[in-house]
Amino acid sequence: MDYKTLEEKIEELNNINPNANNVSWERYMSLYHLIYEALLEMESKGVISIFPKEKSLGYLEELLINDGPEFSYTFIFWKRFRFWKKYKIGVCVRGLPICRPLSTDD
Repeated sequence: MDYKTLEEKIEELNNINPNANNVSWERYMSLYHLIYEALLEMESKGVISIFPKEKSLGYLEELLINDGPEFSYTFIFWKRFRFWKKYKIGVCVRGLPICRPLSTDD
């Protein structure tokens, strides 16, 4: 997935209300996993950078499997040499994944 498509998918994800109904929840989760897989591939190819650098994006899945959805952890990723386009991806308390553009408050 190229970065433009990734940004479009993130925008689409953030316009879904996962609490509206089961179809919305399933679409949200499906899209989140698509984004996550794309990020794993981009990370392995060196297209994006991940913060904190001591952990890889795969650590997020490890947390979900081993610690469950009550654990909260967020990665920040950005395209190399395009630092103003930063996003965070993570798992919130109660297990709802997030993939949001960073605001100035972050």
